[in-house]
Amino acid sequence: MIVSKDRPFGQVISISGMNMIIEINKDLLQRNLEQQITYNQEVIKLFVGTVGDIFLIGDPASNNVHYGIFEEVKLVSEYEEIYNNQPNTVVSTDKYKAIAIAKVIGYQDKSTRETLKFQRGIGHYPRFNSKCYLLTSEEKKQLFSLSEDEGVKVGSIAGIQSEEVSIHVDKFLGKHSVILGSTGSGKSSTVASVLQKILRKYQYSHVLFFDLHDEYSAAFQSKEFDHKVNKVAASNFVMPYWLLNFEEFQSIFLGDIDITKNTDGIRITKEQILVLKEKEHKYIEDKVGIIEKISINSPLYFNIDELIEELGKLNKRTYWKSDNALALTEYGNNYLIGTGSQKIERPGHDKDFVIQDPNYYGKLNQVIEKLSSIRHDRRYTFLSPMGFDNSTSIRGYIMDLLSLPYNAEQKQLTILDLSRIPSEITPIIIGILSRICFEFKLWEEDPTALPLYLVFEEAHNYIPKDSTPSSRLAKKYIERIAKEGRKYGITQLIVSQRPSDLSTTIVSQCSNFFVLRVTNPEDQAFIKHILPDHLSALTDMIPFFQNGEALIVGECVPMPIKGIIDKPTPTPNSNDVSFSQAWSNILESYDIDRTLHRWWEVKENE
Repeated sequence: MIVSKDRPFGQVISISGMNMIIEINKDLLQRNLEQQITYNQEVIKLFVGTVGDIFLIGDPASNNVHYGIFEEVKLVSEYEEIYNNQPNTVVSTDKYKAIAIAKVIGYQDKSTRETLKFQRGIGHYPRFNSKCYLLTSEEKKQLFSLSEDEGVKVGSIAGIQSEEVSIHVDKFLGKHSVILGSTGSGKSSTVASVLQKILRKYQYSHVLFFDLHDEYSAAFQSKEFDHKVNKVAASNFVMPYWLLNFEEFQSIFLGDIDITKNTDGIRITKEQILVLKEKEHKYIEDKVGIIEKISINSPLYFNIDELIEELGKLNKRTYWKSDNALALTEYGNNYLIGTGSQKIERPGHDKDFVIQDPNYYGKLNQVIEKLSSIRHDRRYTFLSPMGFDNSTSIRGYIMDLLSLPYNAEQKQLTILDLSRIPSEITPIIIGILSRICFEFKLWEEDPTALPLYLVFEEAHNYIPKDSTPSSRLAKKYIERIAKEGRKYGITQLIVSQRPSDLSTTIVSQCSNFFVLRVTNPEDQAFIKHILPDHLSALTDMIPFFQNGEALIVGECVPMPIKGIIDKPTPTPNSNDVSFSQAWSNILESYDIDRTLHRWWEVKENE
């Protein structure tokens, strides 16, 4: 079963729950814990006590076999061990022994005895005095091997390039995951590398990537991704305002008005939007059929300029005092001005007073001002794109968003460059898009037909632990996906450099963790809190990881692995600027006008 089956390195001398102490054979102590085994005329060198290394516990020929992971190895005095309560005892220097502190992490799958097969959990505990055995690189590969259909190689074991790190694709994509790491730790490269490998293997994927700083388009510019990636540049990003539900519409268009002083104004706005949506329904009824229930949140088109115009009229609404009939002008397209205490001529009636309607008159001043301001702010032009002036245009929008086939061409990945969206509404826009994706999946007849994967870069900015007015919606929607998304075939990858600032609700729903170098003490404490206690030896190393080195924990790997993630090809646009190189030469041809024109968003000549 294993090469070292006749050469145990030690035996279990203490068991407490999942914790074990192993006494290492004295002959190995003489050789600095190096074990040499001859197999097929080849000498194999193995080392006892490498922190994070896995070993076998129990007789390899029996059914009672477990796997442990080294946490610590140390030298103790036998004399000190006996008299450790007597501080003045003189320790004999020639009676040392080596012990290893370890944890049980799994057991041998009993369905097979011919090959090593790791099974999570304990099942039953190892026995006292059980012998322990080291595993070769090939045996570890066999232990954690995944079939070609199940796994994707993402890197190699740290320090052992010959040992591959593979993740179980369905357990990675089918569950929520997080990738955490400080700035400069290789986080962006890890995200790009993992996605590249998955997209290369699975040609008909559906991934939506929220890119806040236009980093990742560069990672998918190679020829192999031609016609496979839908890169939505910041200048081309659109989010038709009529796809917003009213809560979202209010957050963007009416964000900072005093709600308590504008309850009537908001009520009237809702009523008028519903009127316009019902009008749109009549227009498209012959094309799509009868929609039985139209609500304020139905994704139906309405003309925002028509809305503002109607609100302007309603803001001056008046009526005739005698019978409360609306006081309209001759052509019926406006209201008469209130006359106060003076009667005026009324066609077909006696003279009458024109009264300002207290439920409407002057109630919409702030609402109209705010709507008009946002409508004509050039930073918000993406909300009113050309070509989306009818409800059926939602079809093409959703197809692009979810990478659905069009004319037999299948996109795998949609990257949304959100770098030019006003920062105050970026979290809201991300939340809206997440909600649209989730609701589409919610109404989908067969959730298994179109599994959807969302990637949230810089997630701490919009799903923080402590909600802010701008992040409230995004946090609510993404938390719902975290709780309910899996059963509807929509999962997410959370990427962040500030783990401690993330929503604990979302992180608690994640099943897979890629943790790169993290140096902030608060973030380190947070990571130790969310990962299992038995990984303390590995989590203590996190601040000292090299670039691209990650602790991978969760269902996508059989056991926690400290690995080096393969470099992406091509790389994302996330490299540090070289000051030394840039400052070593004079700037001979710097075009400041080009920068200013981009800042002004000057239209380029086509």
